[in-house]
Amino acid sequence: MNRVFGSRFSRPGSAALCGILILMMTIGASPGCAVKHQRVLNDYGVGPCPVEAAAHLLSVDALQCWFDAPHGRWRIVGHDSHYAVLVVHVEALNVRDADAIARRFVATENEVFSEILVYVQPERATGPSRMRRVRWERDEGFDVLDFTAPPQ
Repeated sequence: MNRVFGSRFSRPGSAALCGILILMMTIGASPGCAVKHQRVLNDYGVGPCPVEAAAHLLSVDALQCWFDAPHGRWRIVGHDSHYAVLVVHVEALNVRDADAIARRFVATENEVFSEILVYVQPERATGPSRMRRVRWERDEGFDVLDFTAPPQ
C-alpha cells in the first residue's frame, strides 16, 4: 500500500492520481497562470464613438466620444483652423498612436487643409508630460516632434 500525505490508498495508481490532482490545483491557483485582467479605464462620462463621428472628425459628435487606436483609446480635446491650417489637440492612452491618429485626420481633411498639426498628450496628464506632434503638409508629407509639455 502507498502512503501519501498520511492517507492509505489500496488501489494501484491512486498516489499518482492524487499527485496529479494536487499539481493541477497548485497550477490553477498560481498567480502566473491566473487570467490576466485588463486595467479598467475611467471613461469620464465619454462613450465610444458612433460610426458617423469617424467619418466626420471635426463634427461635434467627434468631440464627445472615444476612438480606438492600435495602443488604446483616444479622443479629440479640441481643434482650430487658421486659413488652410488645422490644429488638433488629442488625449490618448498612448502617444505612440499619434501617427495613426494624424493619418485619420489627413485622410478625411486633406482636401480642405494644406497643413495639419496633431498634438497628442497622454490621457489625463497631471504634470509635465511627453507630447508628440505629428505635422502633415501637402507638399512635404509627415514629420514627428516629441517634446515635454509643462503642466496645464
